[in-house]
Amino acid sequence: MRVIADIKCYYCGHVSGQLEGDRGAPLAAAVFRPRPGYQDPAPRPGPALRCERCQGPVYLEDVRLLAPPAPSSNHCGRRRLRLTRMNVA
Repeated sequence: MRVIADIKCYYCGHVSGQLEGDRGAPLAAAVFRPRPGYQDPAPRPGPALRCERCQGPVYLEDVRLLAPPAPSSNHCGRRRLRLTRMNVA
């Protein structure tokens, strides 16, 4: 199961982006998705992630489960109805 969470600053409340990863996996294995217009360099393993605006400490907020991907086949789960001709006398 995949989870996603907003990266929010303790000091100014700015949301720098989102972190997406597997539930129960270490945060180092998660993918950082910056907000539109993000200016700082992409974070890399090692140094702690800081707020883009004020360089304050950040925390994860609004952690939620991602919906599983939709099946890739063209079958939409509905049964195909077979129409037959009825003889009316």
